[in-house]
Amino acid sequence: MSVPDLKTIQSLAEVPDGALPISPGSIEMTPEGVLGIAKPPRPCKLTFMADGLPFNVAVRHESEEEGGGSICQIWADVGHVPYTAQAPERRRALLAVLRGIEGLPHVRFIVQGGQKIILFSEIRLEHHASPEDLFHQTTLVLQEARPFLRLLGEYL
Repeated sequence: MSVPDLKTIQSLAEVPDGALPISPGSIEMTPEGVLGIAKPPRPCKLTFMADGLPFNVAVRHESEEEGGGSICQIWADVGHVPYTAQAPERRRALLAVLRGIEGLPHVRFIVQGGQKIILFSEIRLEHHASPEDLFHQTTLVLQEARPFLRLLGEYL
């Protein structure tokens, strides 16, 4: 058996996320025979800009009891529906466009509180999300939403 390196010793010295005593499955052995703490991936939150909008991404990893998968959410604040007193024609046109944008496989446009327009996407994976999964989902969302964002932009 090999001698553990400093990184392995440091990870063994850390207390796992749960309280002591250490639960079954909290220590793992690598194929090289080195012991380590089995830490679940941490949730991730990030933002990026696309088409002038700030997008938010959040990934939550489920425990083994919940299924061991991940839930990935992507959302952006698109804008606001104008009040009828402000711009009645723009409001009618914008709401008509929003009613027409239904049934998209990866994206939903939600009007929150009657005013705020939110682009939202959620996917559930049966495994822990990898960077490739996140990149793939983000690309699908942007490709699907981009034509509708441009159409909505005329009325916002």
